[in-house]
Amino acid sequence: MSGIERNEIERRLEQIEETLERILHVLRHPQHPHPTSIVFKENHMLPTIGGNTLVYSGTLSPVGALFTTETFTVTSNDPAVLPTVDATGLIVTIPLPVGWVENAATPLAITYTTTSPASLTATITPSVPAVTPTGISFVQTV
Repeated sequence: MSGIERNEIERRLEQIEETLERILHVLRHPQHPHPTSIVFKENHMLPTIGGNTLVYSGTLSPVGALFTTETFTVTSNDPAVLPTVDATGLIVTIPLPVGWVENAATPLAITYTTTSPASLTATITPSVPAVTPTGISFVQTV
């Protein structure tokens, strides 16, 4: 084996070693940070009336954040409403019982929490459906 061949082999071994070091660095340092916040958006924008099931999807921040071993809970301020959260922690379902009417003095609020390692809290407050105008009137002032 000539000195040139030996130098080429050593150079390639150094490249392999550098590549392995980069791989170890990636494996030791997760690429997905823990979430620092979550925002929920309703999927179908249904009115908050008895018989409807409201479904909310969560979006984590920062971008690329992932839950790892968190546990998720959701609770309602109204004992008649029993929300659930899926295993991913990103989908909250709020079935409103038939005949249920929202208390105007205490609007429905769903509290979402996660624990360990990312402890997050959010409150989902479904909005009252917008009133659709049924007419318009004009009055001449001049």
